Amino acid sequence: MKPILLLFALALPLSAAISFTLPGITETSSWELNRTKYPSVTYNSFGNAANPWASPAIPTSGDSSALFDKISGSGYMGASFMYTATVLGGFRIYDESPVANLRMVIMQGNISDVFEDLPILNFNGGNQSIPASFSTIVPGANYPDRAWQWDLSGVIGPIDRYEILFSGHFAATSLRVDSGDTFLQVIPEPSSALLGCGALASTLIRRRRA
Repeated sequence: MKPILLLFALALPLSAAISFTLPGITETSSWELNRTKYPSVTYNSFGNAANPWASPAIPTSGDSSALFDKISGSGYMGASFMYTATVLGGFRIYDESPVANLRMVIMQGNISDVFEDLPILNFNGGNQSIPASFSTIVPGANYPDRAWQWDLSGVIGPIDRYEILFSGHFAATSLRVDSGDTFLQVIPEPSSALLGCGALASTLIRRRRA
């Protein structure tokens, strides 16, 4: 069994992101999804769901070259979240200049449901459609904090670009992608997250009774 670094803050109602520590050389980028950061004139397709956004959304913070884009369906920026309205939206996070010797990618966000298609990862321009190796859902302040981790340590040869594709009808206040040149499982399965929630609840009950 691979080590799990997070035993956490896992059960806390985080509003920004699930916390973890990654080994090796890493990069990260985050998107705060609202029309203050991304004006609706560029990131609004509610009226014409067939059109992609006018341009990809650059990160609001971080040091990777990853971009976030809507490639089909609905998706627009509201006052405090991105929403897909009544039409499914198709989205893409991609990095055409990732960290050297890429071996791990994590996508996470404060996201409601429902995903029509769970995130899959392709690399080097291919259509490998790799599902996440690990995933979890943790209670969040607005929506659940959801995370997916890909183990790319078995890939032969360099990875010079990757993309994450997902679609659905959902709202999201934030997205984040982390990548690194060393694989370590830091995203637990949902059952582990629920166990963490139960442990925290038991602790709080004991403290109140004490």
